[in-house]
Amino acid sequence: MSTQEIILDCPFCKKSTIKTLYTPGFITSRKTWSAAAGGKSVRFRTSDKYEFVSGCSNCGKTKKEVKDAYEGKKQISHEERLKRIKESGLPTIIENKY
Repeated sequence: MSTQEIILDCPFCKKSTIKTLYTPGFITSRKTWSAAAGGKSVRFRTSDKYEFVSGCSNCGKTKKEVKDAYEGKKQISHEERLKRIKESGLPTIIENKY
């Protein structure tokens, strides 16, 4: 479980400029014990962990934008969000009846 510094490609400009700390996943085991059931050993697998140190120095994207792109999160604009709300039938103006 050693942390390594690696350089990844930017998802926007495709250049190798993103500095990342990478910790590989590992398997741990834990023993549980009860008087009725006896002892059991349970194994857990932790997933790989990437911690972004910097954004892209080539295209100027921030660390958060690069992280969201790698995790598959998509930021939508305000107009796109309003369009989805209108299509779903939700009210866009809330009226106060007092």
